[in-house]
Amino acid sequence: MVAVALRDRTVNPVKPAKVHPKGWEPGIDWNGKSGTISSGPIEAEPTDEVWADLMNGWGFDPKTMKIVDGTLQVRAWDAPIGNGETKLLRYYKVQLQQNSRVDQADIDELCSLVRRRRPTRKATCSKAERALVVALSDWQVGKAGEDGGGTPEFTERLLATFDRLLDHAKRLRREQGIDIVYLIGLGDLIENCSGHYASQTFNVDLDRRQQVRLVRHLILQLVDRFTTAKFRIVLAAVGGNHGEARQNGRAYTNVFTDNDDLAVVEQVAEILAVNPERYGNVSVPLGAIAEDHCVTLDICGVAVGFAHGHQVKGGVPLWWQKQSHGKQSIGHADILVTAHFHHLVVSEVTGRTWFQCPAMDGGSRWYTAGSGASAPAGMLTFVAGSGCGVRGWDSLAVL
Repeated sequence: MVAVALRDRTVNPVKPAKVHPKGWEPGIDWNGKSGTISSGPIEAEPTDEVWADLMNGWGFDPKTMKIVDGTLQVRAWDAPIGNGETKLLRYYKVQLQQNSRVDQADIDELCSLVRRRRPTRKATCSKAERALVVALSDWQVGKAGEDGGGTPEFTERLLATFDRLLDHAKRLRREQGIDIVYLIGLGDLIENCSGHYASQTFNVDLDRRQQVRLVRHLILQLVDRFTTAKFRIVLAAVGGNHGEARQNGRAYTNVFTDNDDLAVVEQVAEILAVNPERYGNVSVPLGAIAEDHCVTLDICGVAVGFAHGHQVKGGVPLWWQKQSHGKQSIGHADILVTAHFHHLVVSEVTGRTWFQCPAMDGGSRWYTAGSGASAPAGMLTFVAGSGCGVRGWDSLAVL
């Protein structure tokens, strides 16, 4: 075996060829209003697209910049490419200015366009792209005396609202082709008789059974009107606090499901199911009668969540944010509809839409006496669906 002695030796690495001479680097020099931009070494003369790419690469919008005429500078050098060969590279530099306007528009031409423009024909939409959503919120049937009248006066007012609602739906069908209506019970359809505030027992003019019976007849009346008018109908419901079975101010049975707001819609659905020949146009999707305090429905491609609102802590936007963080179904809704607070709110500050419904009852004199605040009664309606643009809704109306 022959031993080979290895000597320590230092190997000098081969230095890579320079890409460009010093001072010929690509870059941009900008003082806020003007400056220069250089290409670095390239083989061909840069086009407008090349300059635009260079500006984008340095974080500038080419639409807001312009190259100053007569400021082009060109340099050239031979760059080694190996085997003793070279190639000619060029370096370009120009001055930049910021446009005072991105698009130089002719104001006279624009004004002429406005004068010439005629209304366009109404756009046609597929029926499957839109539906009318009707919020049945805070009727509190059986509460008397708050607006100077009792349940008879409230019933007349609600039936008159039904008239306006049907006219509104027919107009939407003519204008937008809508033929499906979502009737959503949002809770507190009955007042109940005790357990919610001290004077409640004194302030009702119907007992609990009578309240449920009247609500059942009112919902059936509404379904009948839309059925006669040849609309398709979807029923759904969430429970409110007034629908709970309470004792000494607290729910003493299942707080999620033992609720008259759910029971009355369930009763209506069972009545309709017995007569499919007449009510084959009505459907109740699986889970639409909520097993918890919320329900989320796919309405023509838009996720719409419904909750009464009595479960909210810290305000609805914060509660909705927590539902989203907790990966709850309603947290992923595009639109949220709540009741309970008896006044109208339309908010888009989260990037999604929250509708807070007004109440249909006559208001609370006690609340007004203590806070000075009040809100007019009304029934919130809107059109939802993928055919409504980026918001997922339009045609908001409070009837």
